[in-house]
Amino acid sequence: MIRVMLLVLLLVPTWIFAQENKETKEPTLAELARQERERRAQLKEILIITNANLKRVGGSFVSTATGPEAKTAATEGEEGAEAGENSSEKAETDPADWEGRFTETRLNLKNAVNRDLVLQLKMNDLRNQYLSGSGTSQARIQQQLLETQQEIEMNATDVRSARQAMDTLQGKAQKEGVSNDQIIGLVGELPPDTSIFTKPDQ
Repeated sequence: MIRVMLLVLLLVPTWIFAQENKETKEPTLAELARQERERRAQLKEILIITNANLKRVGGSFVSTATGPEAKTAATEGEEGAEAGENSSEKAETDPADWEGRFTETRLNLKNAVNRDLVLQLKMNDLRNQYLSGSGTSQARIQQQLLETQQEIEMNATDVRSARQAMDTLQGKAQKEGVSNDQIIGLVGELPPDTSIFTKPDQ
C-alpha cells in the first residue's frame, strides 16, 4: 500500500507538469502556416492596377482625387489659370499698357538716333583735326577715325532694330483691335533717319 501511494505521489506532479507544458506550448511552424492560409482564404482578392495590367482591366481612367477638397482645389486652379489668361488678354488691349509699350519703344529709337548724331559730330571733329594735323598726330587721329566709324556702323544696326521693333509693335496693336488713329497717337513723332556713313581719310 505504501508503494502504491509513493507511486501516485510521483506520477501526479509529472502529469500536472505535462499538462502545464501542453497548455503553454508555442504553436509550431506548421500550425502558423495553416493559420495564415485560413486567414488569406477569408480575405477578398484586391486587384492592384499597374501599367502592365491597365489594358486588361479595361483601360479606364484612374481618379487620383481624394475627396471634395481635392476637387475644389482643382476647380480653383482651373479658375485661376482662366483668370490669368483673361487678365493677360486684358493687358494686351488695355490703352495704358499700349501707351507704356509704345513710349518705351519710341524712347529706345530716339536714344539710338541721338547716339548716331553724337558719333557723327565726333567723326566730323576728328576729320577736321586730321586735316589740320601732321605726322604723329595724324596717325593717332586716323586710328580714332576708324574706331568711330565702327561705332557708327554698330549703332546703325541698333537704329534699324529699334525701328523694326516699332513697326512690329504697330502691327501687333492692329491685330489686337487698336484703331489706326489710336496707333498714330501712340507712335507719336519719330526721329528721322540721320545715319551718314563716312569713311575716314586714308
